[in-house]
Amino acid sequence: MIRTLSASILSLALGLAALSACARAEPQPVVEIDGGNIVVTQDGNRIPLTDLGRDSEAVLSPDRQWVYFTRTAEGGQRSDDDEFPDCGALPAPDELRRIRIDGTEDTLILPGRPGTEPAEALCGFFDKQFSADGATLYFLSPAWTTSGALHALTLESKATRYVIPANSYAVLGWCTSEKLANAIVAEQHRYFELGGSFDWYWLFDPTGGTEIGPVGEFDSVEDLKTFLNEGGHCTGP
Repeated sequence: MIRTLSASILSLALGLAALSACARAEPQPVVEIDGGNIVVTQDGNRIPLTDLGRDSEAVLSPDRQWVYFTRTAEGGQRSDDDEFPDCGALPAPDELRRIRIDGTEDTLILPGRPGTEPAEALCGFFDKQFSADGATLYFLSPAWTTSGALHALTLESKATRYVIPANSYAVLGWCTSEKLANAIVAEQHRYFELGGSFDWYWLFDPTGGTEIGPVGEFDSVEDLKTFLNEGGHCTGP
């Protein structure tokens, strides 16, 4: 009887472990833009979420419940590969919105604005990234002639703040090292003391308020991530 019970418990434990492994291995939904509309592919099914032809820059939230995206005033006005627009020259402000993964609750989160200063202008809402805890959404907006501006939106309060100048960036939410965990690396356009300019990546603390130091020159954010991961920097002390 004891052996039978033990075998049953072992079988149940193995079954639960298998179910847990299957849950962990469940493929993440893929979010795409097709003709200005958001499309989600999940479990082999391709499901359109919007149909206005005015949406771009879509990203899935860490909890897989929401898709955050940009909606423009006119269909076909902009694609993900276009140059940064002039926030003050748009026919109507862009919108930062979100919609549930099932296509419900299409909601305005943050309206764009031209801004009286470059760092105050909001449009495009490019390259959206989340903090490690999913509580903050970062994005780029056009600002100066040689640089965009990185902004942070606290999702619970809907409060937004300008962070730093940046043309590209990465929130290091996957890093576990003491130095890099949740830090921000941003490519910035800077000037040499005696003339000329350069575009390097610089390391900042998680708030973006404190510069830690230069990381170097990389052709892309993906090259930067490869350097951090393969060099063991993300898992170091």
